[in-house]
Amino acid sequence: MLEKNNVDSSVKQEIQEKLVRLRKLIEGKNLKALLLKRHVNFSWLTAGGTNVLCMAQDTGVSSILVTDDRSYVIASNIEAPRMKEEEKVIAKGFELVEYPWYEGNEMKVVREICGEDSIGCDIAFPGTQDLSGEINRCRYQLLETEKERYLWLGKEVSWALEEVLCSLHPGVLESEVAAEIALRLWKKRIEPIGLQVAADERAYQFRHPVAFRNPARRLLLASVMARYGGLVTTVTRMVYFGTPSPEFLKQYRDNVHIECEMIALSRPGNKAVLPLQRAVELYQELGYPEEWKRHHQGGAMGYLPRDYRVDFECQENILENQAFCWNPSIAGTKSEDGFISTSHGPLFITYPVRFPVFNLEVENLHFERPDLLLL
Repeated sequence: MLEKNNVDSSVKQEIQEKLVRLRKLIEGKNLKALLLKRHVNFSWLTAGGTNVLCMAQDTGVSSILVTDDRSYVIASNIEAPRMKEEEKVIAKGFELVEYPWYEGNEMKVVREICGEDSIGCDIAFPGTQDLSGEINRCRYQLLETEKERYLWLGKEVSWALEEVLCSLHPGVLESEVAAEIALRLWKKRIEPIGLQVAADERAYQFRHPVAFRNPARRLLLASVMARYGGLVTTVTRMVYFGTPSPEFLKQYRDNVHIECEMIALSRPGNKAVLPLQRAVELYQELGYPEEWKRHHQGGAMGYLPRDYRVDFECQENILENQAFCWNPSIAGTKSEDGFISTSHGPLFITYPVRFPVFNLEVENLHFERPDLLLL
């Protein structure tokens, strides 16, 4: 999927549908405008654009201002040329407002447009009302064009991850595995925003293992967070060199079973806490009663690795066309694939493409899930 030279009508339609959501919020809160500073919201509203230079930053280098009848991209003279030429914000229907980096500031431009009227923002920002939660919810339901981009991302990430893992050998370093995955993703202009790799005992010790120069002797776990056009998916796969014990193989498949039960209950209209409640029951039934306490079990995703993590206080309802990723884990194993919740059943974003699979039937749904890869 290469970047297009022109802005087609589907992109413009996507942006207009999202502007409708934001303008309902403006009207409901009796505001003059909404100021979007987070790069996730720039990507969302521009249908896959990017205004982030550093992955460690939450805000982008340009912002979007939405009023009841107009939408602006506000950028310094450093960023404005790229916003026009590469992000094609004017062609997408935005007005580009440029200010000199050395004498102006963004809020001055905002006030010139909006006066002193009330403005909402997606972060806590001086002179605005923090509406981050409400703006986040505008992103949760994916449009068809977003689903298409998501499925492309999932396919490419699945291939990149499994291609690397299928080629491993005992003694490979955790950091080498992370590097090879990152290389394949960047070749597709997919950003590897998170790579966790654990060899042997580190898979048992840490639920969030940073990749180090540790050699893998028997076991390797690799988790990827990858982003394209602002959309993020997460996925985990596991490799075993040699023959695992029957107990370990059972644990791995039990772990996958828990994830499938959670996915099966992730239907539009259900409370998001329902899959978590079922997972806790299954940990107990399968003989791992304390393991759910040692790591969160996942939640909704989209333009963030997790739009929200589900805990027992979560009041969210699962929406039609909302992306989720559950990540149940037991010391030494983890199961994780992204999917979109639909009224027709889960639509998987990531899935096994080269790994062996095994089949499960849960809640009248058939699952073909990645098995432990034996090398």
